[in-house]
Amino acid sequence: MKVVSSEEMARVEKWARDHGGEAVVWMQEAGRQVALAAKERLKKGSSVALLIGKGNNGGDAFAAGMFLATWGYRVQALVLWKDCTKKFRSEFEQAGGEIVHAMDWSKVDLIVDGFLGTGFRGQVEASMGEAIRSANESGRPILAVDIPSGLNGTTGEIGGVAIRATETVALGFAKIGCFIRSGWNCVGQFRVADFGLPKEAVEETRAVASIPNLRDLKLPPIVRTRHKYQRGFVAGFGGSKALRGAVKLTGLAALHTGAGIVKMFSLEDVGETADELICQVWEEESWQEANGKAQAVFVGPGMGREAEAKLWLQTHLKGISKPCVLDADALYFLPEVKGWPKQAILTPHRGEMVRLLQMKEMGDEEVFLSTCQQFVEKHRVIVVLKGAPTFILAPGELPAIVPRGDPGMATAGSGDVLTGIIAALLAQGKPLYEAAVLGVALHALSGEAAARAKTSHGYTASDLIESLPQALKFFL
Repeated sequence: MKVVSSEEMARVEKWARDHGGEAVVWMQEAGRQVALAAKERLKKGSSVALLIGKGNNGGDAFAAGMFLATWGYRVQALVLWKDCTKKFRSEFEQAGGEIVHAMDWSKVDLIVDGFLGTGFRGQVEASMGEAIRSANESGRPILAVDIPSGLNGTTGEIGGVAIRATETVALGFAKIGCFIRSGWNCVGQFRVADFGLPKEAVEETRAVASIPNLRDLKLPPIVRTRHKYQRGFVAGFGGSKALRGAVKLTGLAALHTGAGIVKMFSLEDVGETADELICQVWEEESWQEANGKAQAVFVGPGMGREAEAKLWLQTHLKGISKPCVLDADALYFLPEVKGWPKQAILTPHRGEMVRLLQMKEMGDEEVFLSTCQQFVEKHRVIVVLKGAPTFILAPGELPAIVPRGDPGMATAGSGDVLTGIIAALLAQGKPLYEAAVLGVALHALSGEAAARAKTSHGYTASDLIESLPQALKFFL
């Protein structure tokens, strides 16, 4: 699924019109798709408020309101200007919709935001800004048409104020501004709806990123006669007296993602572990044996930044011949290590990536992401750039974005869990890129499941592991 800039979206729509496409037909279908998304959130007899702007976004909202009114919902359209869009306005009124110039939010069950679309630049004008603030403060769920009003679809910048949507229905393609800078704070849940662009226009579109279809992702197959080593043997290195928990979280996450056996090595004793985990103080011969038998390796969680840990990496990292996940403190020392594993997935957050790139600060996000892509091309590694949302960068591929997850995942140990998930998928035979994308998706869905059980305020990394079975069921 392609992700584009606002400028590219405008270019493709013009290309399609020039080749016989009918804008009014697209607008009607866009409205129907938005109305269907709204319907999922509405009960019989619910009341809907439309926020109507001057351009095509307002026309999309009017079309959505037309369908909703036809389906029996009470629909009012907040219109702030005399010269607002006339597209589908008469059809909306004929279906029973009502035009108003002020809105009582206490009588509204759902707000459909059609003020501004992807053509927005600069600052939101005063009267609309007041209406946006009022809608945001209403406490009512907001469904944004294509992009939240006030958000720049290319840069992710906010023009003074922007809609804080409960959900965004992107039309045709996702816009990159939804995922960078302030965009992810505005879009809420995210879906993409097809409004009828012809196949030729879709093929003509130049993407800057992609969104994987999660339904296309597959879990490793289960073989009835396999034993634990065939199921997947993960070897790991990490942990220290000061950071005992990280490596245990990684190991448990690997087991709960299907690995048959996990053996972990630490430079220092990390204390008691779960009964299912094998953990020992590092010893050369045992490490080499495990490294030889394992189908995948992880390095870094909780290993610390002492000189001994750095020396271990400089001595042993290049000897890892199996698919390997590098995380946490392994990433801290990586710029000073010669000889990386040839099949490596790196899982930095943005601060760690800045260090890997040997930059002083991230700077403009578009430039930063481009520099990250240059890094993966140069080193022939995969980078899972953790964040909200997470980007997966691989040689020869567009950056992949997984627009799922929950804010509560910003908790200590969350990244360690992700490392274990990806390592387990590698050990079960998943190719590097597939393991990275599927691992990020499982991690994100686990966060959503944990939030449903304990709210976004109240769960920990251990809860992500407990929620993995629900995430796994999504792919069955």
